[in-house]
Amino acid sequence: MNTILQRLKSKTYWVAIVGALLTAIELNSGFLGSFIPMPYRNYVILLWPVLMVILREVTTSALSDK
Repeated sequence: MNTILQRLKSKTYWVAIVGALLTAIELNSGFLGSFIPMPYRNYVILLWPVLMVILREVTTSALSDK
């Protein structure tokens, strides 16, 4: 439980959560998807929130500490 609370303090996680919500809205509206080629449409739209969570897990210290 402590790990989950620690993760929720991360701004990157909150951006990823907001991104996931925006992705759900995009999947229902299809506005941005019209600019992406058809074979990649389903993958590109869902990629960036997952990428942000992965990058957060890989990052071991804050950028301000570097």
